[in-house]
Parts: sequence; structure tokens; C-alpha cells
Amino acid sequence: PDFNVYGTTLIVLAEWKPTQGRTTYDNSKGISLISASQRRNSPATVDSKIHHNNLINNILPKIQANLANCADAIMLDVEGYVSETNATNIFMVDENGTLLTPHPDHCLPGITRSTVLQIAKQMGVPHLERRVSLAEFHAAEEVFTTGTMGELTPVTMIDGRVIGSGIRGPITTKLQEGYKRLTQSDEWGTPIPEFI
Repeated sequence: PDFNVYGTTLIVLAEWKPTQGRTTYDNSKGISLISASQRRNSPATVDSKIHHNNLINNILPKIQANLANCADAIMLDVEGYVSETNATNIFMVDENGTLLTPHPDHCLPGITRSTVLQIAKQMGVPHLERRVSLAEFHAAEEVFTTGTMGELTPVTMIDGRVIGSGIRGPITTKLQEGYKRLTQSDEWGTPIPEFI
């Protein structure tokens, strides 16, 4: 608009969090999720593939999850397929042992998500990016989420339905171990100096 004579303003709030040996969620026992009533933004409005400050679409489902005593909420895209959670990417293992994750049309193509796909390939775990329905997640053998602070977090319940056997599954465990080895090696990333 004409009254915006000084250009845009970008505010960055840096926050230090101790991460050594800590994750956002319980990565051994797992978490519960609900499906959100809000849909993930369409790329035609606020593209979810980009980190931005318009987070109301993530905050409302998180409030729903908190009120339901769940860790997060699964968000569907505008056509009703699973996109991601309000805070993380999401994966499932089907009855054939294939690792599935929603194609990143309506979600952030996260670094941890991409890393898990690389680890799956190296470990010979069959994997596929495609549209996945909420019903498929309800019937999955295993489900887990991925994110920078949460790493790989098993999901043991969605919408009150127990996932698989109700505990962290073998493929999730295998990928968690591969991720841990990778992040502790010197050949991946940049070592962070000790905090004093």
C-alpha cells in the first residue's frame, strides 16, 4: 500500500534451548495425536513449504491437541489427505513394511524428514512419498513424527485409536538408531561448540 513507505520489517527472535540429550517428546514411549478440524493452508494463500510468521494455522490445531491431552494434531490438506502435524512431519509404516510419508505439497519439506528418507534408503527400508489418507494412518502398523527438536517420535495413538501394537515399532526403532548414529558422526553437519 501507499502508506507503507519504509518497506517491510522482519523480526527475528533468537532463542537458545539446551538440546544435549533432550527432545521435545518422549521418543521411547511415544505420543498421542488427534486430527485437527482446521485444514493446512493452500499453497495459493500461505505456502506451508516456507517458514513464515503467519502461524495461526498451526496454533489453532495445537490448542485443540492440548485440550484433548495430546501432543499435536494431524493436519489434512485442502483435499482431505494427511499433510503433517501442526509442528512436525509425519510418517507411517503400512502392513507390507513400506514407509510412507505425505508428498510435500502442503507441508514443510523438513530437514529431518529428508534425512529420514535418506537413512531409509541406506538401510534398505522400502519407502514412498505419496498422498496418504487419515484412514491409512489409523490402520498403520507404525507411525512417527520428525522434527528438529523432536527427532523421530513414535506415535502410539491417533484419534483414540491404538497404532499397531501400541508401542514403538521395529522400523521406527531402526530409523531412530540410524538417525542417532548419523547425528553423532563427524561426516554429517557441523559440530556445535560446547556451551559454557
